[in-house]
Amino acid sequence: MVSDSRKNLIYFIYYNGRLHHYHVLNLKLLSMYWKVFNGKRIVKIAIDSNYSIDPIVKMLPNDCEYQVVQNNQETGEAVHFLDSLVEIDGGMTFYGHCKGVSRPVWRGLDMWINNLYRKNLENVPELGDKIFAGVFAKLLPCPPYVPEKFHYSGSFYWMDTDKVKARLKKLDLNKYLTERFPAIIATKEECIFGFGSTEKNLNFYDEQTWRQIKR
Repeated sequence: MVSDSRKNLIYFIYYNGRLHHYHVLNLKLLSMYWKVFNGKRIVKIAIDSNYSIDPIVKMLPNDCEYQVVQNNQETGEAVHFLDSLVEIDGGMTFYGHCKGVSRPVWRGLDMWINNLYRKNLENVPELGDKIFAGVFAKLLPCPPYVPEKFHYSGSFYWMDTDKVKARLKKLDLNKYLTERFPAIIATKEECIFGFGSTEKNLNFYDEQTWRQIKR
């Protein structure tokens, strides 16, 4: 059981020098729920070259400290996620990222992103003896990207920091590690699957999917 009440944050932003609709949407939502995180907050901005990050910094909460890191096209946020996890001890940690910035603007994606923040952060889950909690879990393998038995689609989830770190091992780094990570560390029985979780491989980018999901 998580006896430490701290709520930590690991957050990743990819910025290629051009401000995108999804930078604005994600960072507006992050700012809205910023006060949820009363523990350590690690925000990393990944860039490809030496361009100004001022447009991103202006959208971050006023008290947000951030680190600028080099983007790796092969591993994505995986190495930065693991490095950040090493820096945190105790409490619950939420992982999220600036989602959709490499995608065209889609109404279904807007709806997905809004719900990833709202359903994970408006009512922070009680982990109890569980290790992970999140929404929009797909409770089946989704190869080739996620061959494990489940994943939190979108890579937004809460975790028991110390239990996760106690199980860390050498991992293959690829773009899908953060999405695969909960099922690498824990079993289905050790996880909480919230709003929108399904045993079907629904397409959360598709606006029609949202008509199937109870609000």
